[in-house]
Amino acid sequence: MRVLLTMLLFWSISANAQQASVDKKPDSATQRENPVSTVPYETGKESGSTCEDRWSNFLPIWGRAACERGYLLPRPFGVSAGYMHQDQPFDVGNIFVNGIDVKSPGIAVVDEVQNEESTYTLRFDAWILPFWNIYGILGRTSGKANGPLKLSLEPVFPLLCQLPGNNCNVDTTFVLNYKADVVGYGTTIAGGYKDFFGMIDYNRTRADLDISVTDARATVISSRIGWNGKIGGFTGVLWVGAMYQDVAQALDLPLDIGDSVLDVSIDQSTQAPWNYLVGGQWDINRSFSLLAEFGFGERKSQMLNLTFRF
Repeated sequence: MRVLLTMLLFWSISANAQQASVDKKPDSATQRENPVSTVPYETGKESGSTCEDRWSNFLPIWGRAACERGYLLPRPFGVSAGYMHQDQPFDVGNIFVNGIDVKSPGIAVVDEVQNEESTYTLRFDAWILPFWNIYGILGRTSGKANGPLKLSLEPVFPLLCQLPGNNCNVDTTFVLNYKADVVGYGTTIAGGYKDFFGMIDYNRTRADLDISVTDARATVISSRIGWNGKIGGFTGVLWVGAMYQDVAQALDLPLDIGDSVLDVSIDQSTQAPWNYLVGGQWDINRSFSLLAEFGFGERKSQMLNLTFRF
């Protein structure tokens, strides 16, 4: 009888424990899926505190409460060194020769400008809230723009074009090489559930082009959704997304027509604002990560980024 009562008591305790496990909320705090790995990612299982005793714990706001409940947050501060290469067509807006609009009357024709550039950046960021990041950007860009240019300057400069040796009908292809210092700022909103996440990023940059009297300005909005986990020896993040770019810049082209050099200014803007993204990030450990992303469509891009978090 005692054996039977002991077995019944054991069964009752076990059943109550199983029921309590079922009754737990599925969206409670999470723990590491792979406890051997130094890189955390989430399964939805409840766990204890994941807080680190670090000087930078004053950010993000509410971060302490989140890690005490078991949520794993990235370290609040980051420094990133990045490289990005882009190749895309630009639409041509106004065309000015010595300050005179020559596109509206059809004197000048530029079908499109193909723009290729490489940018090196240094980025500083901080998580202000567990879901909100802000950052600043410093960078250096070098690029090349080329396209067909047709000019008939006789209606604008009739006396100049009558002089011997002057060629006022120009049909050529121009190539401009340029460099620029880049400064900018941005913000990111991110969130996730278990192994999945989503984010939206917004940034604005200004480039001081060495071939233009005006700065190039760019607004970039991107969104990504992805998966956070482990595949073989890879621990990190994989995603797909889309990027919108609104870029406006001017190119200044000195044009030799014989006895005079004309200042041709070409305004250009993004022809294909949207392209699609696929990328991944390898989380080497809690401090270092390596990111690679590729863009497809009319705008083709490749990005590589190394980040240190502290």
